[in-house]
Amino acid sequence: MGITSEAENIENTANCIMDAFNTMGVEAGDVLAYPDLYPYLQEHYPRYKDVQKEAEQHLAKEGFVNPAPEGLMLTQVGYKAIQAKNGE
Repeated sequence: MGITSEAENIENTANCIMDAFNTMGVEAGDVLAYPDLYPYLQEHYPRYKDVQKEAEQHLAKEGFVNPAPEGLMLTQVGYKAIQAKNGE
């Protein structure tokens, strides 16, 4: 997978974070703890480290997640987005 820009890297990282919520069965209002998220990202998208904070900010701006001290909380909007993607 060739990355052509930092923006693409951020988007790929954001998508991988959302995939982690889906794979781990996180419901709206639940938190995906960083100790659970990091191994998933490392396995599925190792380049996340360069842009992780930017990807989290992007997802928060879109309303998909809220930052939590121990990880990321999936919002209702984020949960619906995952369900819509699963329905495709």
